[in-house]
Amino acid sequence: MSKEKQDLFDGSDVEFAIDVPPFLKDTLLGKLMDSLIQRSMNFMNYIQAPMLKMFKYFGGPIGRLLGLGTPKYDVVRLKEHLLTMHDGAKLATDIYLPKPVFEDRFKAPTMLIRLPYWKDIASMLGYIFASKGYVTILQDMRGCAASSEYGTLAITFYLRSDGLETLKWITERFWYNGKIGMWGISFLGITQLAVSWDNKGMLTCASPAQNSYTSVLYHPQGMNVLGMGVTIHRLVKMITQRYLSIKGFSQDEQLCETLYRNPLASLYNDPLDTKRFLLHLEDLEKITDEEELTNLINETYNLNFKFNEKDDGSLDKFMKGVMLKRRVNSNYNYLPYAFRFTGEKIETPMLIVGSWYDMFIEQFLTDLKLIQKNSPEHFKNFKMVVGPGAHGGMDFMASDSKFPSMPDTKEMFALYQNFFPLWWYEYWLKKGGKDLSKVPTLRLYILNRKIWRHFSKWPPNCKELKLYLHSNGKANSRFGRGGLSGIEPKDEPPDSFDFDPSNPVVTRGGRFLFIRSGPLNQIKIEERKDVLVYTTDKLRQGLEVIGDVKIVFYASSSAKDTDFTVKLVDVYNDKKAINVVDNGVRARFRDGLKNPSLLEPNKVYKYEIPIGAVGIYFPKDHKIRIEISSSNFPRFDVNSNLAGEPNEKGYITANQKIFHDSEYPSHLILPVFKRY
Repeated sequence: MSKEKQDLFDGSDVEFAIDVPPFLKDTLLGKLMDSLIQRSMNFMNYIQAPMLKMFKYFGGPIGRLLGLGTPKYDVVRLKEHLLTMHDGAKLATDIYLPKPVFEDRFKAPTMLIRLPYWKDIASMLGYIFASKGYVTILQDMRGCAASSEYGTLAITFYLRSDGLETLKWITERFWYNGKIGMWGISFLGITQLAVSWDNKGMLTCASPAQNSYTSVLYHPQGMNVLGMGVTIHRLVKMITQRYLSIKGFSQDEQLCETLYRNPLASLYNDPLDTKRFLLHLEDLEKITDEEELTNLINETYNLNFKFNEKDDGSLDKFMKGVMLKRRVNSNYNYLPYAFRFTGEKIETPMLIVGSWYDMFIEQFLTDLKLIQKNSPEHFKNFKMVVGPGAHGGMDFMASDSKFPSMPDTKEMFALYQNFFPLWWYEYWLKKGGKDLSKVPTLRLYILNRKIWRHFSKWPPNCKELKLYLHSNGKANSRFGRGGLSGIEPKDEPPDSFDFDPSNPVVTRGGRFLFIRSGPLNQIKIEERKDVLVYTTDKLRQGLEVIGDVKIVFYASSSAKDTDFTVKLVDVYNDKKAINVVDNGVRARFRDGLKNPSLLEPNKVYKYEIPIGAVGIYFPKDHKIRIEISSSNFPRFDVNSNLAGEPNEKGYITANQKIFHDSEYPSHLILPVFKRY
């Protein structure tokens, strides 16, 4: 990219962390690969038991390094039990028992793992936990994988009730000793959160990793999280196949590719009194009767959902309506698995594991504040670890440069052990393990310092540092004159740029899934004229920043509705500037989702938005930078600037101004924990 603003948006700039190569899509080779994948799944399904035996005799050092120890028991696997739910849907369930429990009918604690990702692939988990003395249940969720023949995925509507019924079923088994734990990352963690409150004491403990009660589709500042919606659509298409396949991953590929790479395909132009939404998640939360809810969805969208039977194609139609065409207003705090969650009645001790570049981290830290407030007694049995990295370690798989803040090998193994916290289960399920009174409530990894901080609450006590925006009216690009300092501005001209919706700023890194995520270099983005760049001088001392970063800025637009986006960046040198956290605001929702109002063109408005939660050290001689623009695509959809009005082209270019003077002192707010 040149120093001048690009004339046309290049969809190839949208980079994927995970994708299917074009030569495998809808080709004979792709079909052969699908056949090979299915055969490999069946092969892995049966080879993992002998692999565990080999690990028992030869894998001691590796097991200790990973925190798994050495297998103690031989394992008996009972495959495949169809567990019937109250409405007749069946869940494919495998049972792994320590051999003495199976042969002598001993009682033992239970480990429950509910997942959408083909339990047979994950059978090693069953063998590992059972070899440590836990009867382990691996269960494909309703409508997913092996359960897809006996029910339809209900977009998390049945996630809680199916989980509670499975817990109840376990309490009636011969081995049940009064102790049940749950384990899992991502969607496997969501299945734990769904049953973590008001569960009649059936769940003894849980360890959900990289997930949240608050929905990843919820955006309090009114932006549509387009990329995440498309990603979820692709994920649902994949997991509702009987077998993992290239075909399942690449279904609707052309439509998804268009939405990911063409900003004009999803331009936002809702009128203020939009009639787009046929249903609102907020209204669905009030319905507790499953039959009433199903009938409402079927009647509204002309579908034939029967969640206790194999999907007849209704799920795909509904998903396109929700995720791609926005026929359901999903910008609500919770998805169905967490409907009526208030942070109260949480009776299950939990060890939460998150990552600073995970797409769930902001949401769970929001949940954490609610739990601290409404369940103070539960919080005594609550622990959380936040480490580096993105969801599922995808930033390690698709990084363009080594990021010095990442842990070394020894620390990475220590971080990995958090995802398999056998000590947690030993304490709650076997009355052994660590003394939890000595385990910190919050353990946070500080990026760039390679150290862990311990706290008793979120956010920790910090001192706010205000850095004011400055320029001579020419802060466009990193070659401009935009500055950040603790000095309040006086008489300074505003900065301006033209926001052309057909040529948005591309998403590069951050908190995402499938799209390249994590810490990436932003230098090329900062060469654009429609990106305002404000940078401190080289830091004379290091700053450790822990907590919620915010920005207050004053802006005008020639449009009646538009977007503003903000990114916090850690500047190493002239060739390396790494994203820390980013966010945006849809101007009409500047006063909240419940109070939308259009702009008066060219009038100055105040915007106060959170940029995001961080735990990072800005070293001496680094610089702190803020980017301000009006797009971040495909993380967010692109605003047409039309405010609901028709236009032949479908959008207009808006002139945006950012003010920073004595009347309008725009500033960044950093929670500083320590100076060095």
